[in-house]
Amino acid sequence: MVTSVPQLREFNLVLPEQFVQIPPGELTEEGLRALAGEIAGVFQVPELDTGAVAAAITLASVGAGVAAGGASHVSAGVFKSTDGQRPILVLLSAYVMPSDHASAQAAISGLLEIHESQQSGLVRTVHLDSGPAVTVESHEDSEIKIGEPEETYEISQHALTAWLPDEDGTTLVALSVMSTNTEDWADIKDLAEGIFDGFFWQPRGSADD
Repeated sequence: MVTSVPQLREFNLVLPEQFVQIPPGELTEEGLRALAGEIAGVFQVPELDTGAVAAAITLASVGAGVAAGGASHVSAGVFKSTDGQRPILVLLSAYVMPSDHASAQAAISGLLEIHESQQSGLVRTVHLDSGPAVTVESHEDSEIKIGEPEETYEISQHALTAWLPDEDGTTLVALSVMSTNTEDWADIKDLAEGIFDGFFWQPRGSADD
């Protein structure tokens, strides 16, 4: 007996131009230079600008960690706060998982049950341009120790994650927007909701043929 395994559904994701894709895995020197060049292009600074190189190293490190957790896509964007006083770093990760749901609505019901039982944050049902989804807003407080003598800093990691089931019953995608900018989280949430509406399932067969 031969059992066929459905292919995962492909999708498109439209991001603001301030986002730079972070390649998975450990980057070579050539890869870091290429990433620094992309970052420099976004912020219109010289390619070998120290800030661009430092940002490339930091983002590559963060991206490698997220990719190691199973993310199939990692991008980062840097924006200015609405009052122009603070830089805002936003990390976007996408996770693609096989699924076997009878319908998109059945998947939504299951996602609601799971996330409400976990009590990990505010859970809502939303209707995006691509179809129904479940969003989970969460935050996690942690501490880091830096310097000599050592100083302790508190960090709040905020995240808004959209869980999107396809109508075929084969694929589930999680898009997660994360930031430590607590003061600007309301604006980042607006940005995240716009990103979620930039997600579109590809028609079945368009990427498989």
